[in-house]
Amino acid sequence: MRNLIISLFLLFSFTTEAQVKQIKGRVVDAANQAGIAYTNIGVEGTFYGTASDAQGFFELKVPEEFQQEQLFFSAVGYENRTFDIAQLLQKNFIKIDLNEQTYDIEDVDIAAQSRVLFRIIKTAANNIPQNFHRGPLGMKFYYQETLKTADDSQQNREAVIDLFDATAYRSPSITDAFKNRHYQFTEVNKNFESYSISTGSTGFDELLEMDIARLANGILNAQLLNDFDLKLESISPFNGDSVWVISYKTIKADLAHTGDYYATRLDGKIYISQNNYEILRNECVVESKRNNPHNRSLATKSKKQSQVRYHYTATYKPQDGKYALSYLDCDKTFLNSKNQQVTFSRKASVLDLNTSPSQRTGKDYFENEAYLESFWNNFKRPE
Repeated sequence: MRNLIISLFLLFSFTTEAQVKQIKGRVVDAANQAGIAYTNIGVEGTFYGTASDAQGFFELKVPEEFQQEQLFFSAVGYENRTFDIAQLLQKNFIKIDLNEQTYDIEDVDIAAQSRVLFRIIKTAANNIPQNFHRGPLGMKFYYQETLKTADDSQQNREAVIDLFDATAYRSPSITDAFKNRHYQFTEVNKNFESYSISTGSTGFDELLEMDIARLANGILNAQLLNDFDLKLESISPFNGDSVWVISYKTIKADLAHTGDYYATRLDGKIYISQNNYEILRNECVVESKRNNPHNRSLATKSKKQSQVRYHYTATYKPQDGKYALSYLDCDKTFLNSKNQQVTFSRKASVLDLNTSPSQRTGKDYFENEAYLESFWNNFKRPE
């Protein structure tokens, strides 16, 4: 009797194992063949399934009852795919190619649209190291600065600036940008003398902080993204690309979300290419109770800049096969300590980009280059 039970157990085990078959394979990006981590893999219409590992590999044991069903593959940012399990079982190892998701969101409801827009922005942020120059990178800027007060006095400064960025867009963050960006003023032309720290300060560093792709801050910070309301403005052509134009507004107007210590409002608009989620343009309007004259991110008790409102823009374009910053501007109005209306404008245009630059160290918070008449007489200013 004991031998009969053992025989029946072995027969049952052999039959059960024979009915279960295994699928082994890897899920990859169709464009670059990189493994897609944590892809959801499951039998259609059931809770039975698995997920790929960090490199995209997976194994799935399929009971006989599911061997004539469909197997689906689903990953964030990619189009779903479905296959006949019977066909997959005929191969020892399979490769599943997934294509990046394209979105047609003009006709979906607001809640669904918002979820898709969040995904588009997250994908654009994640793709920065692939889409943009990874460094080292050299950039030559033409810089303009104009300050006008209500009494019609005006200060003008223009300069040429050489910037060295050791890591460029390889690991975008505020800390990385501050650590690895260095710049020097090589030519200066201005119509005023500097008698104080505030008038001597160039403000170029603050303008660089508006390069949202380099700092990956604000709307491009995944930890902050849920604090923004998003809306699809349009899908339209822009500089030869078809782009999503997404407007956003923060519900938390603090330093982390706006870059401004005393901000009360931030509304923005970001342009993202449908081609490969390249960031093409970002523009913001910020309102603030006051600003520190040295940098909007610093605390201050000064009344030199109160009732502040400014609009800034950053644009990007492909150069030498990858994207990089091409233009920055910030137009600002505020009341000074005499309660006069002041208009302050800063603009920086990229004149040249070099992927094999000479290394530079330090930052010229205060320019000290002498005016060279021969240079400015022959210099062609960008439009």
